[in-house]
Amino acid sequence: MFGIIFIVAKRKKYALVALLGGLAMALSSYYLTVINVFHKSILIFAEMNGVYFTLLTIILNLAIAVLFGLYLALLIFRRDVIKARALANKAAGFGGVGVALLASGCPSCGVPILGLVGLPLGLLSLPFKGIELKLISIAFLLLSIYLIDRNIKNSLKCEIQIKKPD
Repeated sequence: MFGIIFIVAKRKKYALVALLGGLAMALSSYYLTVINVFHKSILIFAEMNGVYFTLLTIILNLAIAVLFGLYLALLIFRRDVIKARALANKAAGFGGVGVALLASGCPSCGVPILGLVGLPLGLLSLPFKGIELKLISIAFLLLSIYLIDRNIKNSLKCEIQIKKPD
């Protein structure tokens, strides 16, 4: 699985896509986490939710951002190289991003996106205050990266076998 990721990461175009996509996801996640917090401060978020919860939230948000950047770079690489459309890896990837954005927020102050559907304190009712949703998001993103990697390898294998003279 890491072979294709290293190939993609070595190319400037896809490395830049991964970096910008990961940065956009990290900033979005941070903003959604502290938007309802007094003065939009991560320190007040830690005071309200505990230091360990805050550290775990930040670490998981960074992991999601890195995985999203890789996912986006692989998705664009596959589109450029293979021109194939596979619905499964897109659904898993966008599902992971969607769950990550839903889980971003302050459990005790309200979650901006869940507030749109009438559940502003929805994370507060979960046993781990939304950490479980972040773990599900990471699982979806890992699944989508695996599926895209497998799709690229299978497509390239098929192209090599088709072009090989008998």
